[in-house]
Amino acid sequence: MTRSVKKKKKAVTADQEVLRQPLPIRQRQRLIDACITALHLYGPTGTTVARVVAIAKLSPGIVRFYFRSKAAMLVASLQFLATEFEDRVVTPVVALRGQPALALQRLVELYLDPEIASPRKVAVWYAFWGEASARQEYLAICGQKDANFAALVHDLVDRMIVSSGRRHLDSEAVALGLIGVLEMLWQGFAFEEEANIDRALARRRCMAYLRSVFPREFAALDEGAGAGRVIRGMHGDPLEEREKFFRGAWQFAGHEQEIPGSGDYVALDLADTRVLVVRDAAGTVRAFRNACRSLPHALVSTRRGRFADASIACALHGLSYGLDGRPVGSHEGAGLLQFEVYRSHGLIFVRSPAAARPWPEPDLAGIGAASDYLPLPDAAGSPWPVEADWKIVMLQLLESRPPGATTSPWRRQFLRPNMLVEQRPGALSILQVLPAGAGRSRVQQFEYAAPAADPQALAGEERARSLMRVQLERELAIAASTQQGEADPDYEVDASVAPSPATAAFRRMLLDADY
Repeated sequence: MTRSVKKKKKAVTADQEVLRQPLPIRQRQRLIDACITALHLYGPTGTTVARVVAIAKLSPGIVRFYFRSKAAMLVASLQFLATEFEDRVVTPVVALRGQPALALQRLVELYLDPEIASPRKVAVWYAFWGEASARQEYLAICGQKDANFAALVHDLVDRMIVSSGRRHLDSEAVALGLIGVLEMLWQGFAFEEEANIDRALARRRCMAYLRSVFPREFAALDEGAGAGRVIRGMHGDPLEEREKFFRGAWQFAGHEQEIPGSGDYVALDLADTRVLVVRDAAGTVRAFRNACRSLPHALVSTRRGRFADASIACALHGLSYGLDGRPVGSHEGAGLLQFEVYRSHGLIFVRSPAAARPWPEPDLAGIGAASDYLPLPDAAGSPWPVEADWKIVMLQLLESRPPGATTSPWRRQFLRPNMLVEQRPGALSILQVLPAGAGRSRVQQFEYAAPAADPQALAGEERARSLMRVQLERELAIAASTQQGEADPDYEVDASVAPSPATAAFRRMLLDADY
C-alpha cells in the first residue's frame, strides 16, 4: 500500500489536551470542577472556599488568584456548565436542522448523555434555580440560553409538522411536552447515583413521546445501534449534506491498472465536483479538479484516456498544464486545483484538501488483494439515475445480498459515507451513491476482474455480472418505491423489525455526521 498524503498526527485524548494547557488554566479549571462537586454535595449556600479547595487539593489562597470572591467562583462554575451545554448539545443539533427527525433524535441522545446529564452536573443546575439567593445569577447567565434552547426545540417540531403534513398539531404544545419529558428525567438523575441510572430507558421514554406524536416518522429506538429507525425526514438540504457528508470524505476515483503509464488518466464526476486522476512522468498518481482555471468547464469528458504530449490542455482558452498540475508555456497563472490521494489494494481514492473536518482513510481490511485486477471494458462507471434520496438508496443496498453470496466466497465492505466494495473470486465491484438533488441520486458502478484465460471461468464471471446488474436494478427500483411510499399518510412501520448491523451502523453515521 502506498499513499501520497501527509502522515496524520497522532490523536490527542481529552486528558492529554488538558495537560497541554498552561498551568494557570489547568488550576482554574480544577477549581471549577471542585466547585461543581461541592455544589452537588452542599448546594450554593453550603459551598465554601474551604470545601472547594479541599476537594481540589489546592491551597486556600489560590482561589483569590483566579476569583475575586466565592460568588465569582460559583458564577464561573455555572457559566462553564452553560457553555458546555451550548457546545456539546445545542451546536450539534443546530447542524442537523435540515433533517428534523435526525435532529430530535440527536437532541435526546446528547441531552441525556452522561457527560452532560451526570447527577453531579444536573444537581448544580437545580441548586442555582432552587435557591432564592442564587436564582438571579441563574437567570442572568442561563435565561437567554434556556429561551434559545426552547426556540430550537420549537423550530424542530415546526419542521416535523410541515414535513409530516400534520398541520393540525400545536407545535408549541408538542415542543413543551418534549422539554417537559427531558426536564423530568433530569430531575430524576439529580437524586440518583450514576450506577442506578438507566439511560437506555430514559432515551426510550423520550422517543416513545416523539413516536406518539409522529408515529410514521419515528420507529422503535434500536439500542444496539444507539439510533432510531427514521422512516421519514431523511431528505436533508442537498447543499448542507454535500458539505457535511462529502466535502471531507474520501471518494473512489479509479483503479491503478486504469492508469498504468505516464500521461494515463481517469476522470469522474463526484457529489459536487469533477476529478481528474493522472500518473505523471515520475509514476506518481496525482488528482486535480477536472476544471479549467478560466471557467469551470471540464478539461476532459471521457472516463479514461492518455495525454500523449504529457500536458493537460484547455483548447478553449489556450491554457496548458503539466502532469504535475503546474502551468506550462507562456501561461504563468495558477495551476490546477489539487486533491489529496489515498491508494490501497490497487484502488485510488481522492479527497478535497480544503475540508474543515476530514474523514479517516478508507479501511479495506476485509478486502483481499486486487492490485492486479483489470477494468472491465463495459463497466466504466456510467451513472444510474435514481428517484430516491442517496441515504434511502444506501440503506436498500446495505440490506440486500447479491446472487450467489451464500454459495461462494464473497466479501462486502461499507466505506463511509456512500460506497460499497464487493469482492467475489477473481472480481471486484464498487458501488458509489451520490446525491443529485433533493430526493434524487445517481449510482456509479465500477467492475474489475483478475486476468484469466480460462474461457469457462470468463463465461461464469459474465453470468455473475449479469445477475448482479439485474439485482442492482431491482434494488434501485425498491429504493425509488420506498421514497414514494413515504408520502402515504396512513402507513405505519412495524417497530419490531430490527435493522441489520450494517444498516444500524449507517444510521449511526448519519447521527454522528456533526463530529
